Amino acid sequence: MKVEPRNPLYLLLLLASLVFTVTALAYAVIPVLEEKSASGQPVPQTALRTHGGTWLLWELAAVGVLAVASMWVDHLRSLKKDAAAGTIAPVEAAPEAKTDAK
Repeated sequence: MKVEPRNPLYLLLLLASLVFTVTALAYAVIPVLEEKSASGQPVPQTALRTHGGTWLLWELAAVGVLAVASMWVDHLRSLKKDAAAGTIAPVEAAPEAKTDAK
C-alpha cells in the first residue's frame, strides 16, 4: 500500500495556531501586569500593548486561510486518488435542452 505524502499546510497551520494562542494569552496577561505596576513593580513595555489586537486579527486570518487551504489540498488529493482507482465515473456531456419556438 502506497503511503500518501503529508500535507505541508498542516505544519504551517499548526505553527500559525501556536503563534495565535501565544499572542492571545500574552494579550490577556498584559492587563494583569499593568495592575501589578500600580503596586510599584515594573511592567515590560512591549509592542503587544499597542498592536496586539491587530496582530490577533492577522493571525486569526492566517489560521483561517491555512485551514481552508489544507482542506482544499486534501480534497484534491482524494479526488485524484479516487480517479486513479476508477471509482469516479467520467462526466458525460449533458443532453442539449430542447427549446420550443412559437
